[in-house]
Amino acid sequence: MYGQVDPRSGQVVKSGLFDTLFDDALPGMPESQRANFAGQKEAMRVVGARRMAQRQLQQRKDYEQVETTTVLQAITTAIGKADPDDTVSFETARQDGLDLISKRGLDPQIRQQVVKDWVSTAAKARFEALIARDPKRALEMFGVGTPTSGREAPGDAIQAAGSFGKGDRIGKRTSDPVPDPIVTKPAAYPLANLSPNDIRRLIDQAHAANTAQLIEARTNITLASQNAPDAIANTGSYAGNMPSPGDFAAVYGTEEGGEQYRDFSLKLDVGRQTFDMRTMSNQAIHAALSDAEPGPGSSLEEQERYSALNEAASRNLKARTADPGGYVRQIFPDIELAWNDASKNADYQGAIIRSVAAQQQLGIEDVQPLPDSIAKRAVMSFANHNAKVSDSYTGNRDLFGGISDPTLRLKLVIQLIYAGVLLSLNINQ
Repeated sequence: MYGQVDPRSGQVVKSGLFDTLFDDALPGMPESQRANFAGQKEAMRVVGARRMAQRQLQQRKDYEQVETTTVLQAITTAIGKADPDDTVSFETARQDGLDLISKRGLDPQIRQQVVKDWVSTAAKARFEALIARDPKRALEMFGVGTPTSGREAPGDAIQAAGSFGKGDRIGKRTSDPVPDPIVTKPAAYPLANLSPNDIRRLIDQAHAANTAQLIEARTNITLASQNAPDAIANTGSYAGNMPSPGDFAAVYGTEEGGEQYRDFSLKLDVGRQTFDMRTMSNQAIHAALSDAEPGPGSSLEEQERYSALNEAASRNLKARTADPGGYVRQIFPDIELAWNDASKNADYQGAIIRSVAAQQQLGIEDVQPLPDSIAKRAVMSFANHNAKVSDSYTGNRDLFGGISDPTLRLKLVIQLIYAGVLLSLNINQ
């Protein structure tokens, strides 16, 4: 803008925008001031050029500061997402930040503060990554108790030093001499670059995260204890979050948590055994019980395994006795489909034949032609005063039309009478 000036002669060797603007403004000056104004041209060029250089330098510094801040923020984010136990990667990332700062050419005092801020930021990001992954271990590294053991003052932790490796705890005061403020300690000293305020804030953050984890663990334990055994017994799996032994220990303590997890595991085992027995015949179930029955001097594990097996067998056998038709409908998808089609088409023969065959295959002695739900629905339709008598008669005739065996016809009559009695008792209560 201000042109180029030969430093040796002081002469302008290349005009710039300043020369053009000055020369255009000169004729417009009053005659009495024109010579004086023209004489100030070079002085004005020097002042303007210096001012422009300062402005450009400040713009350059502002640009470098924005770029440095952006890159350091990206490095901080990467540290926060990385494995907090990966010391090599952390030290590399931290050193990248230090190298970037050193390239800015800051004066020593400003550089000292920027370096201090950066190493503190990197250390905090690493601890926050640990807190997100394992807040309890973060508290242990600070030398602070978890909520179950009570909080401890962080005074010792502020000056503590040690390995950031898994399973280690920081608890020794550093005996290192006071270092050069510019020279930072390596990543093996995770607390050395944190201020007391930073440590207190991180401890509070770790306590909050640990409490949140305990709440989540307690919620999962309660839901799984209530729903998982039955879900596994009916479907073979549980869709919710399954708590681990560590969750029980964290919530209830090591001893009580171990006992509760043992009881929980037994209930799950009962559920698995129940699901596995669904398609076994009654004879096979009794044989499995007989084979697994513990003898004299059997171990606690054998007794618990038999107890789970016995409870699972009892659940299956009771369900088969209570509602044989409903049991096979729940276990075998093709029978469920047959009953759904029968209800739509009023053609019950196929569904009844499939249901009876399945019950006979499982060794159920008291075979029932209908699931209890179908029997109750048939009785309710017959007893419905708003329905036409012809419709009720036709529906029940369709049921009997699906059975040709006299014994099964008699069972159907008995089943319908029994369903009617139960409905009557329920209505009168």
